[in-house]
Amino acid sequence: MKRILLGLSLLGGSLFASLIAGCDSADDVAIPSAAENAATDGVRTVAFREMTPRDYLQAIFSRYHAAGSYRDEGLVRLTMPPTDTTRAETKVAPLSVWTNHDTVYLQAYDTRLWSDSEGLTAWIVDPSTRNFDSQVLRAAPIGRRPELKQLLIDPILVEQVAAGLAGPPPQLEWLFAEEPMKQLFHQEHKFTFGQQQTIEQTQCQEIQVQAGSQRYGFWVDIHSGLIRQVDLPSIPVSATADPAAPMIRLTLELRGATFDRPTSTPKADSLPENPKFVGHFVPLPPSPPPAILGTRIDRVGLTTSDRKPFRLLANRSEAKSAVTAMVCFADDVNAVNSAAVLQQWSEQLPASLADQIRVVLLLHDAVSLRDEVKQLLRESITLPLVWDAKNELASTLAMTPGTLLLVDSSARIVWIQPMVTPQSLPALGAIVSDIVSGVDIPERMSEQLERDQAAYRRVLRDEYSDLVDKGLVRTAAK
Repeated sequence: MKRILLGLSLLGGSLFASLIAGCDSADDVAIPSAAENAATDGVRTVAFREMTPRDYLQAIFSRYHAAGSYRDEGLVRLTMPPTDTTRAETKVAPLSVWTNHDTVYLQAYDTRLWSDSEGLTAWIVDPSTRNFDSQVLRAAPIGRRPELKQLLIDPILVEQVAAGLAGPPPQLEWLFAEEPMKQLFHQEHKFTFGQQQTIEQTQCQEIQVQAGSQRYGFWVDIHSGLIRQVDLPSIPVSATADPAAPMIRLTLELRGATFDRPTSTPKADSLPENPKFVGHFVPLPPSPPPAILGTRIDRVGLTTSDRKPFRLLANRSEAKSAVTAMVCFADDVNAVNSAAVLQQWSEQLPASLADQIRVVLLLHDAVSLRDEVKQLLRESITLPLVWDAKNELASTLAMTPGTLLLVDSSARIVWIQPMVTPQSLPALGAIVSDIVSGVDIPERMSEQLERDQAAYRRVLRDEYSDLVDKGLVRTAAK
């Protein structure tokens, strides 16, 4: 549900989803109404009664661009309609901007950015990545009211700012872009005045924009010229073209928006503990491989369909390089799909490799299969069945239906993946070939992880040293 970024070569698209590239109409000139203009901190309000909706909205954006101060407590709201199996659900995320002359504070989803006379600082509040490994971006002071490209100076920063429910905060475009919302004013887009309604105890006028199949609603405070709310195009719950299908609503609520000069600075979120200062966000190294890789499972009691023991540990007479590939099977669409893809793959293996691998389905005695699935196992998916009477293997390894496990001849787990898809087959073939050739996959992955982490640490040190040389940090990073 990302929105595309708006009309800037830096961001590569459009801030409000899918607006068609083009030039402004030569007639789109913003002319504020003299009758209703009122001075507010050097920026004049605009009246809609004497203007076309296109000119009125363009004048509103011009006012934002000229504002010396602005702040809001914005958030984006996603409303999921109820379905046959789920209740209605609402999700919200921060999308707010605070600015006064050369100072800017941005909260966009998990991203925080502060820019003032001492420099630019950006960080990420995301516990799942340990706050992006506590990286804190530092850059030189801009020294004046910033331009948008001077704030969003880093590719990962741009990606993070745009990665939420409704894309990047459009307030940044309104305030700091050279031509605010340029792509919105394509000649073919239609602008109309909609209804009026009260938002935050103020009367607001809706300006509707039809941009191809996408419809936007800008709710403008008729007294202050502030945008109080933006209705973004709805998104179908399903991929079907049914016009009666329920829609997901996306709304940007700009609570507390004002052009008034602030009397204090905003309270910003704290930097991560033990910050790692960088001049550019450094991509995180890959996550460690699953801890179960290299684990021996020779003590698990498995049986074949005729209740004979199924050994994962090869006998001396068996090939030392034998590999067992097993899919955790159940009455589940992921399990059926994984089994079907794995069977087709195994049937196309070259003879030299096919002789070295056993492909089976792992089932638990208590699993109940529908008649349709049983028929698939008789007619389409004919891989041998291996039974885990106590469900010991699947439960111990937390294997979900469809999970693929590769076990070598010493009964060690050497590979695991959550599903088998056609896209995963080339990598799977290479891994099996390496195992057959005697490559220790868990050890290789561990060594690669060490190299990746060492390279990552070197880049962090270089980034920090560069900031020290530029005088952008004062103390050594921990």
